[in-house]
Amino acid sequence: MTVFVPDMARLVQATADHLEHELLPTLEGYHRFHTRVCVNVLRIVQRQAEQGAALEAAEWARLRELLQSTEALPALNDALVRQLDDGSLPLDTPGLAAHLQATLGDALAINNPKWTQQP
Repeated sequence: MTVFVPDMARLVQATADHLEHELLPTLEGYHRFHTRVCVNVLRIVQRQAEQGAALEAAEWARLRELLQSTEALPALNDALVRQLDDGSLPLDTPGLAAHLQATLGDALAINNPKWTQQP
């Protein structure tokens, strides 16, 4: 007998859908608010599971190009912060604004895609 275990993204989606569509409509006040918070957290986890690796790879590629280094992403982010802080990487460095804008857009797309939608 084969046992099918859904992947994490599917489990998180099913849980969020159940809370949002079955439980949330029956709640009011405090419990409704906190259930909505839980649904939002689960949606963030779901988007991170689905998109996180690709967005992280894109960020790493931009930083490798920008800083001319092949270090790991955390080290490159630390280097970016240090170089911006000490002024060794000028704010008008080609590609810096585009990198920061893309990285922020990616983070917003994970946290709440509605924040990145155009009116």
